[in-house]
Amino acid sequence: MDERSLLTLLQKRPNEGMKELMRQYMGYCYYIVRNKLAEFPQEDIEECVSDVFVDAYRYREKIDLEKGGFRVFLATLARRRAADCYRKKAENLPLHEEIQESPKEVSFEDREVLLQAIRSLGEPDEKILIWKFYYGYPTKTIASALGLKENTVDQKVRRGLEKLRKALEGGGFYEGCI
Repeated sequence: MDERSLLTLLQKRPNEGMKELMRQYMGYCYYIVRNKLAEFPQEDIEECVSDVFVDAYRYREKIDLEKGGFRVFLATLARRRAADCYRKKAENLPLHEEIQESPKEVSFEDREVLLQAIRSLGEPDEKILIWKFYYGYPTKTIASALGLKENTVDQKVRRGLEKLRKALEGGGFYEGCI
């Protein structure tokens, strides 16, 4: 079914139009959401995709075939919905937890060296780097949790990474020198 016919069906018989829209574009929306939420559980991805089609139903009058049609409209909804889902999950992560596991490609020794180097930075730099790069918290969330300004957190991240780079390039952590 072409886009003009699909749009007419959506406007005249919304339930049938939505079924056809989902049949044609479910895989496309799923692909976009899955790429944005790759580390999320399957049910979260599926829920996000279904929310895309709820939004499509809600905003079906705003579809403009001259501005890219259904593909552009649904891709925009999918990206926005995935970003919302990602932000909600990031906000609900407990900020006080310690690192419990490491990425699989990093050796145990390297992980210990890196963790020792991060811990040598002291508070709040240690906490900021762990929250930022291990848990993926946005700067705004970290700043709020620590009672700092966002630009202060960004500055501490830059300086902390520079200190880590210098310390690890020197090799002192590998030899047990702190």
